[in-house]
Amino acid sequence: MNHKLSKKLFMTVAGMFMIAFVLLTNPITAKAAGTGAVAINSVTIGGSNVNIVASASDLPDSDDGVYYLYAEKVYQNGPSGNAIASAPVGTAVNFSVPLGMNTADCRLYDKFQICVLQGGAMVPVTNPRYITNPEVLGTAVPAKNNGKKGIILDGAKIGNGNTEVVDLGVQQAAYNINITDIVGGNGAVKYEYNGKVYGFDSTYLSQYDHCVKTTSSQGIGLTMVLLNPYSRGEEFMISPSSRGGIGRSSYYMMNTSEQKGLEHLEAVISFLANRYNGRNGFGQIDNWVVANEVNAKNVWNYSSVSDELTYAQLYVDSLRVCYNAIKSKNANATVCISLDQNWTHVHNPASYYSARSMIEAINAVACAQGNFDWAVAEHPYNYPMTWTPFWTPKSETAAAMIQHNINTPYLSMENIEQLTDYLSLPEMRNTKGNVRPVLLTEIGYTSTQSEEAQAYAMVYAYQRVMTNRYIRMIIFNRQTDFPLEVRQGLSVGLTDQKGRRKLAYEVFKQMSGPNAGTYSAQAAAYMGIADWNAAMNAR
Repeated sequence: MNHKLSKKLFMTVAGMFMIAFVLLTNPITAKAAGTGAVAINSVTIGGSNVNIVASASDLPDSDDGVYYLYAEKVYQNGPSGNAIASAPVGTAVNFSVPLGMNTADCRLYDKFQICVLQGGAMVPVTNPRYITNPEVLGTAVPAKNNGKKGIILDGAKIGNGNTEVVDLGVQQAAYNINITDIVGGNGAVKYEYNGKVYGFDSTYLSQYDHCVKTTSSQGIGLTMVLLNPYSRGEEFMISPSSRGGIGRSSYYMMNTSEQKGLEHLEAVISFLANRYNGRNGFGQIDNWVVANEVNAKNVWNYSSVSDELTYAQLYVDSLRVCYNAIKSKNANATVCISLDQNWTHVHNPASYYSARSMIEAINAVACAQGNFDWAVAEHPYNYPMTWTPFWTPKSETAAAMIQHNINTPYLSMENIEQLTDYLSLPEMRNTKGNVRPVLLTEIGYTSTQSEEAQAYAMVYAYQRVMTNRYIRMIIFNRQTDFPLEVRQGLSVGLTDQKGRRKLAYEVFKQMSGPNAGTYSAQAAAYMGIADWNAAMNAR
């Protein structure tokens, strides 16, 4: 990979996104008449307070010589309500205000903005900034398992005497939670949150409890995907921008645009993060994914918003709420965005963004309002998804879709190093300067060409992960063939629908540990790969 060329390309695109975002959200310029050049440098939790540090390279005009600090809800724009603190106008200013955890005045999710009085009106002189260190409130719970070999669980095979995942040597597992299953329902499980009592559904919770407790008892690390389907009577959980599309999509943008939706989202994610933090007897969730393949918005995270930056803002708002809730309960938890394998190939700019443009927009929005340490959940399926033997591409067109450069139309396990190289760029790193973790939370190979092709493709993919230090895990889709996917040509399970174990079952079991070398050699021979080590593109 040509890092100089890639960096230049990235800075050009990301810079355009940043400029567009600043203009979109706040018309203040660095030196507009009368506004000065003021910036909030950090918003952090310290003890029971929120500490805001700001500086000015040029003082703004002010009727009374005072900076006013405002705390606003996610959906509020501009100064709202009353100022919560004030200080004399100067080149440096620090504010410290109560965090108010577990009270109606909790500021864990608020954004902070500094204003001055000009001509009798409050005028913002900074962009809004959020708290960036919610993890200081949580206990760092060690991960259940640091291995990389994973599977999407079959709910019917969780516990109850079924030991399939133990036999397979599964180290990581993935499962879904529909948050609208929990909100409302019978309301039997009470949760007091910020001065209000919420009732959550005990029937659905018992199912999720069973999954989390079972995997934890088996020493398996668990990744939970937070999904937001429509549920009658719970329209308030869906963003106003999504309600016109009810019935068009499987899942919808979470609602941070209205008070009722926002406070329910905060409450339910806080409840789940607390329940499954590994210290309360309900088991442990190590990784959380916020929504599914959000770049394919009309399919998996519906919103009528077509402008990509505006859509990214709505998504980052929900991501940040989930992040702050989760990290405040388990400082060691990982919170991920979710992207599909479409890296640069745009299907329809109004309804389907490329993964790269989406991640650039997310990064621009997050950095502008207080960067935080989100990770990346990626789904690098083959192109096309129904063609397993990638070593013999189905067509010239298919072959051209997978390239070893930053402009590749698609990501797959053949060129997954392009993703981690991209995330290694300085502009994409997290707040500590580290490469953001990559979790391959969904990838599958169909057995429709042959069971051998499926099995050895899995070996190749697993070894690619084992030789890339930036990828934490690979979770194969799935434990058992799923009827809908089978009808689509995706018989990706280790067992078929009748429970018959495919060749992939035994290969999955043996491809890690002492037999890894044997199975890698078999895969190399089957695929015709002469230099296996070179084919891994190790990172």
